[in-house]
Amino acid sequence: MSLLFREQVTAMMPPRCAEIAPGGSRARLAVFLATALLPMAAAASDTLVTDLEQRLSRQGVDEVNAYLSAQGSATLSALYRSTASCDLQAVSLSIQLTRDHSSKVVDAHKESLRVALGHCTGFVLALLSPHEVPKLCSSVASWTVTQTARELRRRMRSIEADDTLRSSPRGKACHAAYLYELQNTRVGLRIGAPGMAPPSK
Repeated sequence: MSLLFREQVTAMMPPRCAEIAPGGSRARLAVFLATALLPMAAAASDTLVTDLEQRLSRQGVDEVNAYLSAQGSATLSALYRSTASCDLQAVSLSIQLTRDHSSKVVDAHKESLRVALGHCTGFVLALLSPHEVPKLCSSVASWTVTQTARELRRRMRSIEADDTLRSSPRGKACHAAYLYELQNTRVGLRIGAPGMAPPSK
């Protein structure tokens, strides 16, 4: 169970709910409720992804993205969370939906895939075309400079430690994209990337 999901449940609980929890603890009750609600949330997510896949097969990428845009943030956020948490069905769907270059929701699909690449790297890379790899192997917009430097380095180490990823064209391209961002963007300038010479005084 994610900490974020538990916190969301806690935030929705009125203070008096603690009275029915063992030991009067809102935190314990939140854990209980979150555990009970999690399967329902997962089922709702599965239903959404299945529905979108059916729409995709009938109507195509453009129409599915138009539908998501019209539905508002809740539906798009649900797909984002499923993809970011490496639901394989959602990852596959989101990759297909990024191939509509005119939709406003494409950026959200790409961001969710950037998050997923940190957790199920091999699966995401296997579904990407070679030219898509450098575009998605990059930082997430919400990260701070420090977070970006730390996470890019962690992802590079993860690729280096995996024999298959390290030797595959997509794995190499992804590692190179992370390294380029680390050395040539505000991250490298603010933090100092490995192998970079210190600025002259």
